[in-house]
Amino acid sequence: MSRVSAAVLIIITAATIVTYGQSQRRAAGVIYFTNNTPKDLRTFPVEILKAGTKRVAINYPDEHHRFAFDTLKPGKYLLRLTWPKHCVLSYRLDLRRQSNDQIEVIMDAACAHDNGKIRELPPN
Repeated sequence: MSRVSAAVLIIITAATIVTYGQSQRRAAGVIYFTNNTPKDLRTFPVEILKAGTKRVAINYPDEHHRFAFDTLKPGKYLLRLTWPKHCVLSYRLDLRRQSNDQIEVIMDAACAHDNGKIRELPPN
C-alpha cells in the first residue's frame, strides 16, 4: 500500500509542476533608439497593466536596454514604456496562448508617432 501511495504522490507532484510551468508567461524585449540613446535609459519604467489601469508588474531596462517579466499569468495585458518627460508608449500584449520574449521597440520613432495611443506590438 505504501508503494502505491508513493507513486500517486509522485504523479500528483509531477502534474502540479507541469501545470504550474504552463500557467506562467514571459514578456521580454529590448528598447532601441535610432539616434542618441539617452544615458538614463535604465531609469525608464516598463510596466505591465491589466485592464489598462491596474499595474501588475514594473521593471527597468538593463545595461543592454533589455526588459523582462517572467511570472505573468496567461491573459491580455497592456505593456507601457515611459520615456520620462517625453512620451508614453502603450501596446496590447496577448499572453493567453504563449509568452512573447521578442518585443522590439524603437522608442524615438514610436514616440514621434504613437505617444499616448494604445497600439499593437510592432512586428520584429
